[in-house]
Amino acid sequence: MATTRKTAKDKTAEAKPATADKAAIKRKVAALLAQAEDKGVTPEEAQAFAAKAAELLARYSLDAATLRAEKGQKPEPVSTYTFTVSGQGCHGKARTSLHWFVAEAVGCMAVTKGDDMTTNDRLVIAIGTASMIDTLKTLLPWIMAQAENSARLATPLHMSQMDTSHLTTANRNIIRRDYFRSYLKGYGQGAAEKIRATRTDLAEEVKNSPKALVLVRDADRISAEFARRFPKTVKGRGSKTTAAGHAAGVRAGRAADTNQGKVNTTDRKRVGK
Repeated sequence: MATTRKTAKDKTAEAKPATADKAAIKRKVAALLAQAEDKGVTPEEAQAFAAKAAELLARYSLDAATLRAEKGQKPEPVSTYTFTVSGQGCHGKARTSLHWFVAEAVGCMAVTKGDDMTTNDRLVIAIGTASMIDTLKTLLPWIMAQAENSARLATPLHMSQMDTSHLTTANRNIIRRDYFRSYLKGYGQGAAEKIRATRTDLAEEVKNSPKALVLVRDADRISAEFARRFPKTVKGRGSKTTAAGHAAGVRAGRAADTNQGKVNTTDRKRVGK
């Protein structure tokens, strides 16, 4: 029986996912995030760029994982990464909310530690596949910076549109502070919703293919590792959120509004024990 010997070039081609190599994907992601930083881009458009970047990374990772499964190779490891979140300005809880929302949106499970109302740094610990963690390390610093910059612009604008002449300086500062925090939290929620939508679309697209099994397997592995690492967690306390600030932040990622003056929001952050 005639056989053909595979060349080094053939073996290299087989080692790559069918879509594109990782370096090419990272270049595309970097280009998307660079576009989003243009001064003419609105916050909502910036969130769309971030969601598209997350989608590219998710598709690449799924293709690579499916190829490994077809070859009978082990799946990529489930790993842990700890993000240190600044408590500067006593806005740390809002920043951890943003981290938590985005981490869960890309498919990870996360807990917070030391998440209080002080200026101390605190931790967000994410558990996910190596690809998911890599996605978070790429996107989270960028999303956090965009949220902070957008909140700094939106907060004084909001204050200028309010009649605060009857308020004390202390009360005006409270309104300013609460709006800023609510905006950060809302921005994280809006960004996460866009990212989660791309993952939902991807899952629907592959539901009748072997890729669907890969998605389920990875979710089960992440859940098992999370339960092993954090057998005891409690839900974080909800925080008072100004409706105007929260809605403005969410609108940066998607259309949202509310008629309430103040609302209780539950971000459902898990606190590690």
